[in-house]
Amino acid sequence: MTRRTTLSTFWLLVALATFLAPVVAAGESSATALLPIKNARIPLEGVLSGGQPTTEQIEAAARAGFSTVINLRTDQESGFEWEREAVESLGMRYVQIPVAGAEGLTHENIELIDAALREARQSGPVLLHCASGNRIGAVLSLRAAWLRDVEAAEALDYGLASGLTRLEGKTRELLDLEKPPSPE
Repeated sequence: MTRRTTLSTFWLLVALATFLAPVVAAGESSATALLPIKNARIPLEGVLSGGQPTTEQIEAAARAGFSTVINLRTDQESGFEWEREAVESLGMRYVQIPVAGAEGLTHENIELIDAALREARQSGPVLLHCASGNRIGAVLSLRAAWLRDVEAAEALDYGLASGLTRLEGKTRELLDLEKPPSPE
């Protein structure tokens, strides 16, 4: 299979995933058919996001034509020490922008991630990950609001659809949104 065929297949799957996203049952996203990483999503054209990929999933990403892996995990986290070498040995570009939980949700980090995404997407599909996908959702929510002028509530919804979970409270705070009412 040629690289062009692989990329054509990828974009066909992206289009299919975008079309089917509203009807896919919770728990199994259509993106997992392409690369079954934990909490896989396609939050942006040409970007597959989710949790920490395995070595096999990194190899599958390379075979599928991905050009860049962007990792938001910090060096203090374990379980990805092998990743840079594996990614680069497969001919992909590796970018690490550490986002240390709620404290890492800064304008500076959002701008760095935005620049990395813009540059990486010019070369081909991108795998964007953290440990679970939670930071991805927070980052993409803040990116939408702060850098794309998306209304705060809509940006939060986008973040939730992109994997935001435990960082929802901090993301709401940074977006100047009220906390949701607690269930009684």
